[in-house]
Amino acid sequence: MRKVMDRLRIVKTWIFPAAILLLLSVPRPARAQEAELKKKWDRLIKNDRTAGRKAAYARWSGVNKRIYGHNLDQPMVPASCLKILSTGVVLRHMGASYKFTSSLLGEIKGDALTTPLYWRGNGDPSMTLDNLTALVRKLKARGVRKIPKGVVIDDTYFDRQKPAGFQFSRGNEGFLALPTPTTVEGNAITVTLEIKDAEVAITCLPASPYHTCSSEVTVGTKEDVRFTTDTRGDVLQIKAKGTITAADPKVVNRVRSFDSSRYAHGILLQVLKENGITVDETFARGATPAKVPVIVSHSSDTLAALVRATNRHSNNFYAENLLKALGAQITGQPGTTQKGLDAVYAFLTRAGVKRNQVVLANGSGLFGNSKISARALASAMEQYATLPWLQALMIDSLPRPGRDGTLYKRFTGTAAEDVVYAKTGTLGDASCLAGYISKGNRTILFAIMQDGIGGDLKGARTLQDELVVSLAKFFKGQKP
Repeated sequence: MRKVMDRLRIVKTWIFPAAILLLLSVPRPARAQEAELKKKWDRLIKNDRTAGRKAAYARWSGVNKRIYGHNLDQPMVPASCLKILSTGVVLRHMGASYKFTSSLLGEIKGDALTTPLYWRGNGDPSMTLDNLTALVRKLKARGVRKIPKGVVIDDTYFDRQKPAGFQFSRGNEGFLALPTPTTVEGNAITVTLEIKDAEVAITCLPASPYHTCSSEVTVGTKEDVRFTTDTRGDVLQIKAKGTITAADPKVVNRVRSFDSSRYAHGILLQVLKENGITVDETFARGATPAKVPVIVSHSSDTLAALVRATNRHSNNFYAENLLKALGAQITGQPGTTQKGLDAVYAFLTRAGVKRNQVVLANGSGLFGNSKISARALASAMEQYATLPWLQALMIDSLPRPGRDGTLYKRFTGTAAEDVVYAKTGTLGDASCLAGYISKGNRTILFAIMQDGIGGDLKGARTLQDELVVSLAKFFKGQKP
């Protein structure tokens, strides 16, 4: 027995010092550089003249070691940095390989349908006009030439409530399109103005009987284009006014649909007619009867790819659709924004976030209704590290300097260029940059938040860039 106890003492004597040595052996910049970094961040924040509140947090991922903290627990407006949180939770629950399905359903007899043609979706935000056209051509290949009972849009997979902040009628920009389970082209119309033979021509795609476009735009000495919208009955009327220039002869803008189900119905009608299929044009929406079979289906890209598209381009429509789809996935139909947010709150609780550090309104961060502290956002990002596949996908989903995405023009030629992966957030009164400094098996996560900035986006981004570049230098063992 004494020999056994002696051996245990020997093991204990060696294991604990070995563990400490292993922790200390992880390559990190020297403590002197860390102290210098803290002083620099203190100085940059103190000397910054941007109005409003500021919060900054940086920590090593994988070890509970804070590098810097300022105003850590004050809930602030994250703008689109909120997408790091919402899309990460969607990936966590639904899985990287999940795919959305859009289907056309009905009973075929001869060359006609004996039922309406039902279009049923479960929230694919990436469905394009080309995807829908391919579905219709497959339908035609099955011999269908007539749909006498018309088209029914099955939008029952989601509720019809607008996410918080979307309850308004003042905006017509494409990024304000509402989330729906049956979508095409982001539920928005692409309006193109182009000078042809000294005149300005206008085109609107996708074509639909439920929207029209007209132009009063002329050729001038400077670009000044405005788009107005009005509804007449069931038709959305889009009008362009102002001037474009010969030096920049093409202007492209996106206008949101104001009735997403009718928008989808109109575009499907148009595609059916363009492919030689006659169809009753009466608008209808509702649930697909259980016994009606699927005729053709389209599968989206993987969820990992859709999250990448959401975060790199800060796509609000994608973010809101994914959140409602999450709600349906976890608690059943209909998917709602609140069901999705409940899953996000539960995730934050597991990450150790206190409830008073966060208020969530939607999945995109639009309108400034959501608030979260820098520590809470960073804690969620650190929680991803408990699943290495999830952290790897989230890092990969974020914009990078000089590449495709919202960091395209930032950090190029700096120490951060090859190591920063970060989500931007921009509103008129708030700006955010949050993400990772990462290379090999070493990762720092950070969150920099500013609100009440009074429109000074340039000043806010200047501070963010200076903080992140110094953090990247510190990460590389250089003088911050």
